[in-house]
Amino acid sequence: MRIRRIGTLDFNADTNIVVDATNRDAPGIGFRANDLFDPQPFAVEIAFRRATRQDALNAVSTLARELHSYAQRRQNERLAVAGGVLVVAEDAAGGGTPRAYLRDGSVTLLGIETTATGVLARVRVTGTLNHPFLYYIETSNTLSSLLPYERRVAALSSLSDAYLYKQDISFSASNAAGLYNVLLALEELESATGTSRIIAINPASATSGITLQNWNAGWATLTRANFTSTTSGTITYTVGTTFPADVYRLFVEIFCPTTPSANARYLLSWGGQPQIAETITGTRSWYMPALFVRSEAPITLTLELQSVPVGTLVMPVVLIPTDGVFVWNILTPPTLSTANIRNHQSAMSRPFATAPAGTIYGPPGAVTSRYIAVFNGMMTSTITSASADLVIWSYQIEPAAFA
Repeated sequence: MRIRRIGTLDFNADTNIVVDATNRDAPGIGFRANDLFDPQPFAVEIAFRRATRQDALNAVSTLARELHSYAQRRQNERLAVAGGVLVVAEDAAGGGTPRAYLRDGSVTLLGIETTATGVLARVRVTGTLNHPFLYYIETSNTLSSLLPYERRVAALSSLSDAYLYKQDISFSASNAAGLYNVLLALEELESATGTSRIIAINPASATSGITLQNWNAGWATLTRANFTSTTSGTITYTVGTTFPADVYRLFVEIFCPTTPSANARYLLSWGGQPQIAETITGTRSWYMPALFVRSEAPITLTLELQSVPVGTLVMPVVLIPTDGVFVWNILTPPTLSTANIRNHQSAMSRPFATAPAGTIYGPPGAVTSRYIAVFNGMMTSTITSASADLVIWSYQIEPAAFA
């Protein structure tokens, strides 16, 4: 994969990457599959062929000057590009579309020699790319009318099976009065036949004054516990053994229709696990009390709530794997309407934004293939017509630019 340009230097027959005496294609710099949010090391050898020795040295000096000068100011409107020399790579079709910015550059003159076609200066350039070679052209897909707690598997259209993509996400809720906390998850699937590992476990029983209510979540019929005539009570969940063995984040959502009292709390326990206690607040509904590993035999989770408002809703327990799933916890005052999550390498404004103004906890965007599963963890007192739309903007990563 050829590098087409560094700074103002366009690579051609007289300025190019050196691999050996006859091949001037770009050498590999290493594709780091597990840290695609991070800067990438860069090292190449460049040959400048010019008519005279002075011309060759001037070309080396120009490159060194640009490594310094372009690092002193922001090179485009994207927030992550604080400075650096533009590096343009050739894509698989031969176009010069993938790009990154080189910082902390170093130039070492390796030698000058006179050849039959001119003077050849060879230099080694090292530094750090601010991100992987990336397309700044975006492709959008919309997942429409996601139901509360829907888990949906999708193949993003107009994308290729061959590439990875950095994903930006825009969430918008409809008919969700009182919504103030959403748990959003994006899971990468290995292929078109991949299955999601996100699990929801319905309540098995509840004490007096708590009513179990079913609703259609699209992929399953789920059940929530409504504290219809009590302020304290206990709910149990039976966790089976049929879901994949993995390490999971255990989430529970406790939606309070009004601000709970200062002594409201929940207590969670199961066999072999010391009791977990936490205060219930009116500013969030999602809690992650523990990590969880599937047992060899079914177990019972016991969840006790104390001093909560009448009308409090307790949802199915949600298990989300610790690996391979991007999770965002979105909190605003009621009523949450929109949230934007942009990867920091394409963001031109705040990477995280909500309406009304709030807080998003989670990573800056996601990296996945075109095959994904999403989980829409939204809940309000009335969900008859509640839904959400998810717009995903994809920016192609070019792994072959590293190979």
